[in-house]
Amino acid sequence: MKTTDTENKTKASGDPDTAAEKKQEERKESGALRAEQSYRATDYDFIREQIKERPVNRKKIFRRMLFTAGMAVLFATIACITFLLLEPVFSKLLSSDADMELKVVSLPEQSMEEDPVQAEVIPDDDEPEPLVIETPIENMSLNDEDIENANGTGDSASENRADPIPTAEPTVVAGDTIIYETVPLEIEDYRQLYRKMYALSEEVEKSLVTVTGMHSDMDWMNDPYLSTQKTTGVIVADNGYELLILADSTKLQSAEMLRVTFFNNVTGTLTPKMIDSDTKLGVYAIRLSEIGADTRKAVQVAVLGASYTTNVLGNAVMAVGSPLGNSSLVYGAVTSAGSAVSVRDAAYQLLTTDMQGDKNASGVIVNLRGQVVGMICHGYEQEGMENLIHAFGTSGIRHLIEDLSNGTERPYLGLQICDVANDVVKELGLPEGVYVEQVEIDSPAMAAGLSKGDLIQKIGDTSVKNVSEYMNALRLQEAGTEIRVTYARLSGTAYRTMTVTVESGIKE
Repeated sequence: MKTTDTENKTKASGDPDTAAEKKQEERKESGALRAEQSYRATDYDFIREQIKERPVNRKKIFRRMLFTAGMAVLFATIACITFLLLEPVFSKLLSSDADMELKVVSLPEQSMEEDPVQAEVIPDDDEPEPLVIETPIENMSLNDEDIENANGTGDSASENRADPIPTAEPTVVAGDTIIYETVPLEIEDYRQLYRKMYALSEEVEKSLVTVTGMHSDMDWMNDPYLSTQKTTGVIVADNGYELLILADSTKLQSAEMLRVTFFNNVTGTLTPKMIDSDTKLGVYAIRLSEIGADTRKAVQVAVLGASYTTNVLGNAVMAVGSPLGNSSLVYGAVTSAGSAVSVRDAAYQLLTTDMQGDKNASGVIVNLRGQVVGMICHGYEQEGMENLIHAFGTSGIRHLIEDLSNGTERPYLGLQICDVANDVVKELGLPEGVYVEQVEIDSPAMAAGLSKGDLIQKIGDTSVKNVSEYMNALRLQEAGTEIRVTYARLSGTAYRTMTVTVESGIKE
C-alpha cells in the first residue's frame, strides 16, 4: 500500500528531473528568441531611416504664384489682342460671306434732278384715269374770276362743278410739249394724289427697319422680366459684308441684345458699329449671311437726297416710320431749314416741319421723290414747338454717317463753333473765320490756349470760312495727332493772327 501511494505521488507531481529539463529548455528557447530578435534588430539598424517633412519655403511659393499669374495675364492679353485683330478675317473665311468684299462706305448726294424712286401707280377703281395736263405753277392764277373763267361758267369754283371743258386749240409750250386741253384739278385728282403718296411711302418702307433693344430687369416683387425699347432705323449702306443701319441710339444704349425687323417681318441680330455721343446717332450692322436671299433682294438701301434750304424749304414731305410712336405716316411741309445744332467741333442742320408727332417719334423725312432728306431727332425743339417733328438734315450728317459706317476715328478739339453773318463781318470789320462760342473744359483746345471769341481761320493748311469748311478740314486730319490751328484774337482794338499746335483727341 505504501509503495503504491509513493508511486502515485510521484506520478502526480511528475519527475523532478523531467520538469527541470523542461524549464531549462523553455528558458533556452526564450533566450534564443530574444537573442534572435536582438540580432535581427541590430542587423537591420543600418537601413532604418526617419522621414522628415520638408520645410515650407513661403517666399518661393509666393514667387511661383506671381509668375504663374503673370504668365496667365500675359497669355490672356495676347489671346484677346489676337482675337480682336483676326476675328473679322476668320469670320469672313468661316462664314458663307467669304466671297464678299468689304467696301468703304461712301454716300453720294442725290440731286433733285436725278430719277426718283418709282412709286406704284394705283388705277381708278371704276374707270381708267384720264390724262390730266396740269397748268404750270408759274402760269396759275388765284383770282376767283380767272378760276371761274377756267371752269367755263360764271359759278364759283367752290361749288366743285365738273362741267364739260370746251376743246381748246393746240398750244405749244416748253419746247416740243403740246397741250391739247387744259383740265382743272378735281377731288378725284386729290384722292389719286394721296394714293400715290401712300404708294411711295410703302416703297420707302423697304429701306426702313424696326430696331428693338432688349434687357432683363426686375419688378417690385423681384421677379425677372424682359424689357424692350423700339426705334425706327434706315438702311444707309451695304459694304459687301453687312447691311448698315442708321438709328437713334437713345433707347438702345442699355440693351443687352439688339434685334432688327425688316419690312417683311424677317428678324435678325444687330451689333453696334459706332455711335456718336453728341447727336446720339449710331450705325448698327447685320451680316448679310444672316439675311435670307429673298430678304436681301427685297430690302433697299435708302436714297439720301439733298436737304439744303433751296431744296427742301416749303416743299411737301412725308414722315415715314413711327412719327406717331408706332407704324404710321404723316404728310406735311418743311417750314424751317436754316437752324443748326451746335455740338463739339461740328454743327448739324436742323429741319422743322409743320407735322405733329409723338414724343417718341422716330423714322425719316422723305421728299416726294422718295429721297430721305432728314432723320427724326429729339431734344432740339424750341419752346412751344415740342410736338412738331424735327429732323437732322441729311446733307449735314452725310459725312458723319460715312465715318460711323466705316468706324473712322474722328479728331476732337473741343470747340463749339458757329458762322458769322456776312453783313456782321463787313459792318464790324471782322476777319473771316469761324467764331468760337465755347471751349469745352479740359479739352485739347483749352490746353492749347484757345478761348471763346477766337476766330478759327485755318485747320492745318486748309482755310475755313464757315462751319461746313471747318468740319471738312478737321475731317482731313488724323485723330490723336498734333493739329496746327490758325486763329485771330482781339487784342485791344485790332485782331492778331496767331498759330497754335493742338494735341487732338479721339471723338467718341
